[in-house]
Amino acid sequence: MASYRPKVAYSSSSSSSTYSSSDSDLSMDSTQRPVQVSILRCLRCARAEEMTSTDDPRLSGMVQIGTNIYYCKRCAKMVGYK
Repeated sequence: MASYRPKVAYSSSSSSSTYSSSDSDLSMDSTQRPVQVSILRCLRCARAEEMTSTDDPRLSGMVQIGTNIYYCKRCAKMVGYK
Protein backbone atom coordinates (compact mmCIF):
# COMPACT_ATOMS: atom_id res chain seq x y z
CA MET A 1 0.00 0.00 0.00
CA ALA A 2 1.50 3.27 -1.10
CA SER A 3 1.17 6.35 1.12
CA TYR A 4 -0.41 9.37 -0.48
CA ARG A 5 1.39 12.71 -0.15
CA PRO A 6 -0.12 15.85 -1.64
CA LYS A 7 2.20 17.89 -3.78
CA VAL A 8 2.62 21.34 -2.25
CA ALA A 9 4.89 23.97 -3.69
CA TYR A 10 6.73 26.10 -1.15
CA SER A 11 8.51 29.28 -2.05
CA SER A 12 11.06 31.04 0.08
CA SER A 13 9.82 34.53 -0.79
CA SER A 14 6.20 34.75 0.27
CA SER A 15 4.39 38.01 -0.37
CA SER A 16 1.29 37.01 1.58
CA SER A 17 2.83 37.85 4.96
CA THR A 18 3.20 41.58 4.43
CA TYR A 19 2.62 43.93 7.34
CA SER A 20 0.42 46.94 7.10
CA SER A 21 0.10 49.72 9.68
CA SER A 22 -3.67 49.67 9.32
CA ASP A 23 -3.69 46.11 10.73
CA SER A 24 -2.13 47.27 14.00
CA ASP A 25 -4.45 50.27 14.24
CA LEU A 26 -7.49 48.02 14.09
CA SER A 27 -6.19 45.67 16.75
CA MET A 28 -5.32 48.51 19.15
CA ASP A 29 -8.81 50.02 18.91
CA SER A 30 -10.49 46.74 19.71
CA THR A 31 -8.56 46.30 23.00
CA GLN A 32 -9.67 49.56 24.65
CA ARG A 33 -11.95 49.03 27.64
CA PRO A 34 -14.89 51.32 28.31
CA VAL A 35 -14.61 53.71 31.24
CA GLN A 36 -16.66 52.57 34.22
CA VAL A 37 -18.28 54.90 36.75
CA SER A 38 -18.29 53.77 40.36
CA ILE A 39 -19.44 55.30 43.63
CA LEU A 40 -17.01 55.30 46.55
CA ARG A 41 -18.76 55.35 49.91
CA CYS A 42 -17.10 56.08 53.24
CA LEU A 43 -17.21 53.10 55.59
CA ARG A 44 -17.80 55.29 58.64
CA CYS A 45 -20.06 58.20 57.64
CA ALA A 46 -21.44 56.94 54.27
CA ARG A 47 -20.29 60.05 52.39
CA ALA A 48 -20.31 59.21 48.67
CA GLU A 49 -18.04 60.30 45.83
CA GLU A 50 -18.53 59.39 42.19
CA MET A 51 -15.45 58.57 40.13
CA THR A 52 -14.46 56.85 36.90
CA SER A 53 -12.15 53.87 36.54
CA THR A 54 -9.38 56.18 35.31
CA ASP A 55 -9.50 58.54 38.34
CA ASP A 56 -7.31 58.33 41.43
CA PRO A 57 -9.36 57.86 44.64
CA ARG A 58 -7.00 60.16 46.57
CA LEU A 59 -7.96 63.08 44.33
CA SER A 60 -11.64 62.60 45.14
CA GLY A 61 -11.08 62.98 48.88
CA MET A 62 -11.19 59.28 49.73
CA VAL A 63 -8.55 57.10 51.42
CA GLN A 64 -8.47 53.43 50.43
CA ILE A 65 -8.09 51.15 53.45
CA GLY A 66 -8.76 47.83 51.72
CA THR A 67 -10.07 46.33 48.51
CA ASN A 68 -13.11 48.49 47.63
CA ILE A 69 -13.20 49.88 51.19
CA TYR A 70 -12.73 53.63 51.67
CA TYR A 71 -12.76 56.34 54.34
CA CYS A 72 -13.35 59.98 53.49
CA LYS A 73 -10.44 62.22 54.52
CA ARG A 74 -12.32 63.48 57.57
CA CYS A 75 -13.06 59.99 58.93
CA ALA A 76 -9.58 58.72 58.02
CA LYS A 77 -8.08 61.50 60.12
CA MET A 78 -10.42 60.68 63.05
CA VAL A 79 -9.49 57.00 63.14
CA GLY A 80 -5.79 57.59 62.51
CA TYR A 81 -5.35 56.53 58.89
CA LYS A 82 -4.20 59.94 57.74
